[in-house]
Amino acid sequence: MMNLTNTLSKNWSMLFIRGLIATVLGVITWFAPEASLNILLLFFAGYFLFDGLLRTWVAWSSKQHNPYWRWLLIGGVLSFIAGAVTLFAPNVTAILLLYYVAAWAITIGAVEILVAIKLRAEITGEWFLIITGVISVVFGLYLVFNPSAGIHTLLWLVATYAVVFGTLIMGFSLKLKKLATHVN
Repeated sequence: MMNLTNTLSKNWSMLFIRGLIATVLGVITWFAPEASLNILLLFFAGYFLFDGLLRTWVAWSSKQHNPYWRWLLIGGVLSFIAGAVTLFAPNVTAILLLYYVAAWAITIGAVEILVAIKLRAEITGEWFLIITGVISVVFGLYLVFNPSAGIHTLLWLVATYAVVFGTLIMGFSLKLKKLATHVN
């Protein structure tokens, strides 16, 4: 029978890599926040523009046999508009990104707390995941209720969050690695 502990412990290295990447990105953002923001916004703009062009092309080329081609076209136009706004009004995108990050952090935090509660019946030391979840929810709520803090503050907070989150996930993965060696 496969339980959650076995599944996670067999994949402990993926969790470790996830934590390491978060930590590295956090440290880079601490030392180069303006560059991190510009790169992130350019990435979003490029993705939105490419997505818009691709959707528009697919819609246009399939309009003869696809009754939903108009929906594809609307999606393409909206993606293209999002890309243009990101390029020409990056402050708007930065604020929207703030709310996106907030929603992501709250959702991920809630999921991690629920998984930790489930793990509580199977292992001890699930507090790494509970703390990670609580920090995620608190971070997300802080962003929602303090949007005027500014995008640079957000970058500093995201960097700090990434380092703390990454470190805790790496700690949790090492606990899972110990469990994996005892199971095998």
